[in-house]
Amino acid sequence: MYHWGSYENMVYKMYRSPKDATPEKQIEILQKEASVAASRHRELPPGFRAHLGFLFAQVGQSDAARTQFEEEKAHFPESAAFMDHLLGKMTRK
Repeated sequence: MYHWGSYENMVYKMYRSPKDATPEKQIEILQKEASVAASRHRELPPGFRAHLGFLFAQVGQSDAARTQFEEEKAHFPESAAFMDHLLGKMTRK
C-alpha cells in the first residue's frame, strides 16, 4: 500500500547517529524515495511528508516545510491538528 523505502531506518538513524543523518542528507534521501514511490504509483506513508517538512524547517526552507505540512494534512486528515499546530508555530516566527 505504501512505499516505505528507507524512511523508517532513516528516522532510527537520525536518533541513533545524528552526525550520520544530517537534515540535508535526509532531505536528499527522502526526495529520492518520493520519486521512487511516484514511479511505482505507491503512496508515501503517514508521517513521511511531516518528517520532510520538519527537515526543511531545520535548514531554513520554510516554504518547502509549509508545503510538506499541508500535503501531510491533505493525505492524512487525522494529522490536521498537529500539522496546523506546526504551521501556526512557523507563522508566529
